[in-house]
Amino acid sequence: MNLVCHLRKRRVARVIMAFTLLSACFTTLSPSAAAEEGIGELLDKEQIGGDLEQLQENLDALKARKIRINEAEPDALRELPWLNSGDISSLVEARRKKGAFVSLKELGDIIGKEKTARIAPYITFAKKTRLPSPEKTKPLTGSFSSRVLWDTTPRDGLSDGRYPGDHFKLYNRLQLDYGNFQASLVHDKDIGEPDVADFVSLSISASDIGIVQQAVLGNYRLNFGQGLLVGQSRFMSKGSEPSNSVRIGSKRLSPFASSSEYGFFQGAAATLDLKPLEVTAFWSANLVDARNTTGKITSFDEAGYHRTMRERTRKDNVTETLYGASVRYRFASGAVAGTAGASWLRYDYGEPLEVLGSVDGSSSLGGLECDLSIGRLGFFGEAAWSEKPNGSVSWIAGLDYQVLPKVNLLFAVRDYDPGYYSPFAGAFAERGDNASNEKGCYIGIEGTVGSTVSMGAYVDWFRFPKLDPDPKVYAYPSSGYDTRFFLAWKQSSMVTWNLQVQHKEKEDVLKQCPGGAGSCSSSEKKYAPLPMVTDRFRLDCDIDVSRRVHLRTRGEVKRVVEDFLAGDETYYGWLLYQQANFRTGRFGLKGRFTLFHTDDYDAAIYTYEDDLPLVFNSTAFSGRGKALFLVASWDVSKNMKLAGKFETTWYDDRDVYSSDDDERDTSAPGSFHLGCSLRF
Repeated sequence: MNLVCHLRKRRVARVIMAFTLLSACFTTLSPSAAAEEGIGELLDKEQIGGDLEQLQENLDALKARKIRINEAEPDALRELPWLNSGDISSLVEARRKKGAFVSLKELGDIIGKEKTARIAPYITFAKKTRLPSPEKTKPLTGSFSSRVLWDTTPRDGLSDGRYPGDHFKLYNRLQLDYGNFQASLVHDKDIGEPDVADFVSLSISASDIGIVQQAVLGNYRLNFGQGLLVGQSRFMSKGSEPSNSVRIGSKRLSPFASSSEYGFFQGAAATLDLKPLEVTAFWSANLVDARNTTGKITSFDEAGYHRTMRERTRKDNVTETLYGASVRYRFASGAVAGTAGASWLRYDYGEPLEVLGSVDGSSSLGGLECDLSIGRLGFFGEAAWSEKPNGSVSWIAGLDYQVLPKVNLLFAVRDYDPGYYSPFAGAFAERGDNASNEKGCYIGIEGTVGSTVSMGAYVDWFRFPKLDPDPKVYAYPSSGYDTRFFLAWKQSSMVTWNLQVQHKEKEDVLKQCPGGAGSCSSSEKKYAPLPMVTDRFRLDCDIDVSRRVHLRTRGEVKRVVEDFLAGDETYYGWLLYQQANFRTGRFGLKGRFTLFHTDDYDAAIYTYEDDLPLVFNSTAFSGRGKALFLVASWDVSKNMKLAGKFETTWYDDRDVYSSDDDERDTSAPGSFHLGCSLRF
């Protein structure tokens, strides 16, 4: 649970830090290297986003309670992020026609050897039994994770006292499993935060006990339909599996065991399996950070930082309460199967919300959902209603179809009303995910040619009824589109190429001089749309030199054209990196050297960087310079792993890094990371 201990003494902070460092030498969870690298691969291809720590936690939970591949419904198979809609359709159809699978080879013949290897740790061919025999009851198992991070150059906020905490970021996680029960305790403190126990999260859960499919006491997350009503675990995004990017693929109820300080509920929830009905009921009273100095809540602070006095006054200053229920009906007859459901909840913040008209702080939400499959054709959709501010409805509907055995097509239409509001939405969208103020039409296709080539592409047309919802800014319509093409070619057993090309046209809003004047005073500037055109080209070459050595070379170029009233401005950016991964016995080493040059932050280039277990980073390179990171790991024993990382960037176009309280008096910022893993 969100427990807060106000421990102010620096001596206590040092004790906790010392404990963390000792823990890093003797403990932490060691996830499967293949699975974790698989998630990193998805992130690197821009397939997934959001709270990836929670995604890894969900997958770790699946290792203990594997998906029964011969009994699992399609929504359960979607919890495996490597499977697309076509894969799931093929597996269900093969199971219906030929009976139960008995080997990984059978799965490999359907979805490919690589995907089969990725999902193997999370599936079982065994059938579910009513009650396990006493001698087969699993013993108590667990893990403890710990890591610490610090900068090579202190931040200004630490030097001048505006950050009263210390130089270290600390993280600890304890997880216990006993049969059908699980408990997770997470502790996190950021650099500069004075409270050593700034964030503590606890969840206790039980699963598969009679009619109880899942029950959680403490912190948890919910996902209904396509995330319009509640979607706290949307991980898939517009990526190289276009046929699977729209649907949400997470469990309806799951324990929360992440260090993210926003986007979860705190209380109690349970899902009951009352075949053919599935019922989920929930209640929550959670403390959240809000900006409410004007007597109303203008926004929520999702960053989770509590360093400066202003940030600390916002900490847990509003209580978010809610309760509700969801009912889903399952049906199946031959090749036809699906679900239909309805959900309702009511929330209250105890203070007026600006988005609700600055009068009410509470509202009700309701939604209808369906998911239907007929052979290779699938239909999904959700419509959600918000009582306030004006009783609006948002909806999304889509079709997916397996055109050929390994060619999958998805088409989806969305219409999110500007008056719809859900604080808990996680919808598929171009801009924001709150299922509001956006219309769109998406079509994506992906497939394989033989055993060496795979391709994918999508086009997403979108329209914002209001470019900026604030009538004082620019509350007028705006349209645009985004298209990408992906190609992967396995040239040989050693060499693989990956190509990605993107073109996007989209408008932003900016204060500009009217009439295209070159210069004017700030008082003369008016809000106006700023059309932006983005073109991006990326090429990767992966080489397996041997079983121990893997090389990756990446080149990426980007062009951004911004059409100001005074004329066009064009910005360019490029990036080149070389990475080498080495593994021998119990030791592993990864290193990457990067060169980059961008004309403006709008031309920044994003890349995924390897890190410690349960840490997933996507770095934005802007400006001119070079960067280096090194990650080393040592499997001390079967159940114990140590890891460390050093990273630094040398900038050629600045003397200081960052700004305000986070400014560092150096052109070469860096950081050290230490962590460790133990399973018992």
